[in-house]
Amino acid sequence: MGTRGGGKIKRAAAKASRRIVDSGAAAVPPHTTLELRTLQSLRTIFGSARTHDTEVRRSAGISGSQLWALSEIAHSSEPQGVTVNGLSARMALHQTTTSNLVNSLAELKLIRRVRDDADQRIIHLYATVQGKHLLLRTPGPHEGLLVDALRRLDSSQLERLSDSLKWVLILMERKAETAAGETLMGE
Repeated sequence: MGTRGGGKIKRAAAKASRRIVDSGAAAVPPHTTLELRTLQSLRTIFGSARTHDTEVRRSAGISGSQLWALSEIAHSSEPQGVTVNGLSARMALHQTTTSNLVNSLAELKLIRRVRDDADQRIIHLYATVQGKHLLLRTPGPHEGLLVDALRRLDSSQLERLSDSLKWVLILMERKAETAAGETLMGE
């Protein structure tokens, strides 16, 4: 993992800074200007994620979260296929949210479920030929823009971002703690 696109990120941040100053915010205290730049960055991140999800729905006919789940299932290195719990861990989702994604993918015949021979409670997931074809014809990143960007950060950048976001969550008086295990677009 490197900092591919690092120059692009710096240019985008500089452009956002100029937008705030150009919009008449020059008289705003510097700390507030930084807050506004950060707010604009967060809006851009989530707006980009929503736009990508809309594009995925239009081109693939499934949501971005379903596409990511399908991709994780199809690219699993597990010889017996990924399990629902394994998929939950890979996507940082609650097991019930993952089960809903799996059910919808199975209904669309994009994956198949196979019960474990030794333990019938365990279900192994495999991409069908139809699911693999969908992945081949759908432009990436299949995991979505946000996950792709996080994966491209080096570990020190990701650690700083994670620490900063933890502080924001601590300072927020009302937070939806259960949302941490839900899909970004809430399907």
